[in-house]
Amino acid sequence: MARAIITASPFEESRASRLGKRAVLWFILLQLPIGALSSYRAWVQIKDLTLTTTSSTLVPGVVVRSNLVSWARVESDARIELVQGQRVTMLGEVYLPRNHEPVFDPRPRRGSVAVALTPTMLDGFEPGTATLRATAVGRPQWLRVPPPTVREQPVTIAAR
Repeated sequence: MARAIITASPFEESRASRLGKRAVLWFILLQLPIGALSSYRAWVQIKDLTLTTTSSTLVPGVVVRSNLVSWARVESDARIELVQGQRVTMLGEVYLPRNHEPVFDPRPRRGSVAVALTPTMLDGFEPGTATLRATAVGRPQWLRVPPPTVREQPVTIAAR
């Protein structure tokens, strides 16, 4: 009985090649969730922003606080402003740096600024209604500057 001569096909892959392809595929599959989370953090840079006061009537000694939580993919900052008509005064500001490896490090960063109002901060404002505004901004990512995150609180400026 005659036997067929079996030769290796030039299109067959070696075992090392198959293992290499599997390793690359697993590496890509493991990076996908990290990339998805990182993409979300690049798009939505500010996780949370709060604005609180110890009183809704502003007099010297009232404390105004703003807490900022950033995804820390890029630098971000927040500022507190007192607005009445056309007059705007910045009361305080907080800056948060980015994480050391921002793409792979999903931990948020937190910062806060607390301001005790003084008579000089309230100079130039008339007694009556005003608005406290906290504004947080991130930095450009993917050729897009995200819109600022704004929290406002109506307040009353007391007569002195």
